[in-house]
Amino acid sequence: MIRKFRRTLTVTGLAALATAATLTSLPPASAADGFDRIHEQLLRHGPGAPLMIAAHRGQWRDAPENSLAAIQAAVEDGAEIVEIDVRPTRDGHLVLMHDETVNRTTNGTGRVADLTLAQIRSLRLKQGLGGNQAALTGHTVPTFEEAMLAVKGRALVNLDKGWPVREAMYEVLKRTGTVDHGLFKGAPTVEEAAAFMARDAEILYMHIIDDSTAGVVGTFPGRQPVAYEVVFDRAEDPQVAPRTLEKIARHSRIWINSMWYGLAARYTDEASLRDANLGWRALVRTYGANMIQTDNVEALDYWRDGGNLSHWGRQPGNRTIRVEGEDFAPGGEGVGYHDLDPNRCTVARPEEGVDICDLEGAIAVNWIRGGEWLKYRFEVKQPGLYQVSARVSSPYSPAGTVVLDWGTGTGTTTPIANTTSHDALTLQPLERRRLTGGTHELVLRMPETAYQNFNLDYLQLDLIKR
Repeated sequence: MIRKFRRTLTVTGLAALATAATLTSLPPASAADGFDRIHEQLLRHGPGAPLMIAAHRGQWRDAPENSLAAIQAAVEDGAEIVEIDVRPTRDGHLVLMHDETVNRTTNGTGRVADLTLAQIRSLRLKQGLGGNQAALTGHTVPTFEEAMLAVKGRALVNLDKGWPVREAMYEVLKRTGTVDHGLFKGAPTVEEAAAFMARDAEILYMHIIDDSTAGVVGTFPGRQPVAYEVVFDRAEDPQVAPRTLEKIARHSRIWINSMWYGLAARYTDEASLRDANLGWRALVRTYGANMIQTDNVEALDYWRDGGNLSHWGRQPGNRTIRVEGEDFAPGGEGVGYHDLDPNRCTVARPEEGVDICDLEGAIAVNWIRGGEWLKYRFEVKQPGLYQVSARVSSPYSPAGTVVLDWGTGTGTTTPIANTTSHDALTLQPLERRRLTGGTHELVLRMPETAYQNFNLDYLQLDLIKR
């Protein structure tokens, strides 16, 4: 992704922790100075520190998590930091793997610590976030050394799961000339962390704090952690008290995760996509975040560059029509919808029978079953040929099948693809249809003869030809 100008949100003051973020334009980085600029940004903290983006397990929406391709895609999509997970094999090699076992993300089984590098090398990675029914890819599990060589001179690397093997990781970083690229992290004692940092002035370390460890801020002797990863599930937690955050910002950056509930209260990626004030903007303005780890790299980069998230994923000029899943037609059971099972969640329209749930901040129709249907009405301002898509999620294959009924009782039948997680909402094309101007009615039917287990965030119609 190439841009002529890069604008970054900055925190203009941490004393009150409620000041508005400002936009600052930065010149584009050349291949030669790109990493130097990223490294210099990392060492800036407090007011004026530019917001940095960390890609959680790489860009797993484009390639398997923790793969070389996911690392590459994350950097191309705007991340200055790529988070990877590092574990040792039985024969002492370091590989990228989040779980203790290879079961979820590969076609193999067993604990990483019980397998040799050769055995792990023979496995193939599964699509996206993996899972029992995720498709296999041609990608293989990379070594830590391969990952560092792939990112060298391009981005920082957040070294998750790796504190127990920090010495081995440090040796790889020295061998590859990337000590200044690796961001070590953990929650050891202050003494243990300080002793490790003292080994080499280039070592970058981030300390994790939660409710029980908020008091360690400000107790590091000598060189301070370059950042603190602040994990909180309530606004009242001590680690996000204004005084604590102000103390962090004097010497370090503030890293906050926005992937799911519980990492930063309810300020998540999906909530941000609905309204930046429900997520990223609040993390920056209220909590002073100047590093955000995300599962939605491109959207966060777009917002950081000044984009309005209400326009994210849409074409300009009324060329996109978006219909939220919960905005089905009024009239109740048998008129606006048909639902077969008892309500399990009622985030919206609780008086009706459709399961409308909260998926880590996204409001979506859940528990969809065969034989159910939803009726939608919408206005077309520009007649033409439209691509009709649905933002859906499911860890199953097949996830389901839908019929788009435009008033005839039948229509195009389209399968819903596995997105590798209930929370991995993805826009999937359903059909192309020419629409006239005016009001249209669409019934989304889930045939009872097909297996159905997916979630619907919204329908989207994009004008592709007048």
